[in-house]
Amino acid sequence: MNNSKDKTIYFITGASGVGKTTLVAQLKKKYANMTWPFLHFDSIGVPSVEEMEKEFGSPSGWQEAKTYEWIDKLINQYHDEKVFLEGQVNLQFIHDGFAKHNFKNYKIILVDCDGEEMAYRLTHKRGQPELLTDDMKNWLKFLRNQARELDAPVINTSNLSEEEVLIEFEKKVGL
Repeated sequence: MNNSKDKTIYFITGASGVGKTTLVAQLKKKYANMTWPFLHFDSIGVPSVEEMEKEFGSPSGWQEAKTYEWIDKLINQYHDEKVFLEGQVNLQFIHDGFAKHNFKNYKIILVDCDGEEMAYRLTHKRGQPELLTDDMKNWLKFLRNQARELDAPVINTSNLSEEEVLIEFEKKVGL
């Protein structure tokens, strides 16, 4: 199914406010001379919870279905040497999506930070205090546990500059 045997897909995930989008911006800037696509999961649009429940049974059902659609697209429509996708996604869905295609050349990277730093970023840096909910705090913990279970690399951005996060990412994935 994979048209490029040397293609590696990097799936960058994490909760809101941990630094995923900032990392991708840094990667895009550093590798501007490359043809690699840098994609955002939410670019497909995120429907209301009611719409997710009506069409997919739950928000989790929506996320799982859309994760599989993204992975199918990444494998079959992108032929670049490296492909990057960032979004808040359940790591098990990512793992299972690639397994369905028997595609093994992917890396899941969890971008993480401590709860206090996430709170500061969401409320002060992004001006989105409404995102700082118990559900988001639980999601942060859930993703950490999944990363441990799946042995996915974790980058804790709590005390790192943007440049240090980029360097850490490059080390962890061998870029």
